[in-house]
Amino acid sequence: MTASSPAASPFDDIRQLAADAPAAPASTFEGGDRLAEISAWLTAWTGKTPPVVLRPVVALYAGARQGVGPRGYARERLEAVAAGGANVCRIAGVQGAGLEAFDLAIDRPTPDAAAKASMSEKECAATMAFGMEALAKQPDLLIPGVIAAETDRAAGAIALALVGGEASDWSDASEPVAAAVTRAAGEDNLSDPLQALRQLGGRETAALVGAILAARVQKIPVLLDGYAAAAAAAVLHAIDPALIAHCQASHVGTAKGHARLLEALGKRPLINLDIAEEEGVGGVTALALVRLACEVR
Repeated sequence: MTASSPAASPFDDIRQLAADAPAAPASTFEGGDRLAEISAWLTAWTGKTPPVVLRPVVALYAGARQGVGPRGYARERLEAVAAGGANVCRIAGVQGAGLEAFDLAIDRPTPDAAAKASMSEKECAATMAFGMEALAKQPDLLIPGVIAAETDRAAGAIALALVGGEASDWSDASEPVAAAVTRAAGEDNLSDPLQALRQLGGRETAALVGAILAARVQKIPVLLDGYAAAAAAAVLHAIDPALIAHCQASHVGTAKGHARLLEALGKRPLINLDIAEEEGVGGVTALALVRLACEVR
């Protein structure tokens, strides 16, 4: 009698994609000049000498969670972006960056993770695959971010599950963060980063993970925008630290835990302007520095 094969998981294709990611290119940069470091990073990932950024794209994923933030927040902000009235629209225009915003069923919010898993494995894997659509525009630099209320709750819960420490290290909303991780740990092995993601992250976080992974496979450099993107990167880092070698942290925001998580990921932010807003603002602001670095030889 032959042993039965283990049941297929919706995450199998994601894990295989991560396992098949090409090796990170070697960087020849040595020294402490940050502009030269950025230039060398771009050259390594794009293969262009001197480096150049011609098609940067800001990809924003809008998600909503039950009982988190003001009712209708994500819809209101998504409409502001669509109308060109959000800060990121104006800054992206100045920088010549493309801007795309994706509605991740915001009229059907995911459950509060303190009460129930945010997503099933199937929904989480499908949302990650949807997040990869940001690469359809063939950007030569991707700036992924979110449109969501109280992003520190989901990001803090993922950081707590994957990095450890206390809930108060990662979010001012320490009680719901701790409750979410305690509940999830009773249902799943949170040392599996994809289980931690589907239990604790919203759809917007899952889409970010998919976008960052797709960029890694296609060797497209990424500027992580905000705490939510850092948490998404932490999921991939927990699978294999090399999966975020193509990423730079655009900035460090004011959210509690953001700086701590970037340190845990070994990512030094390009700028520190105390930008509290998510929605791609920090990422597209840092794009100006990246463009300047392209002029450094």
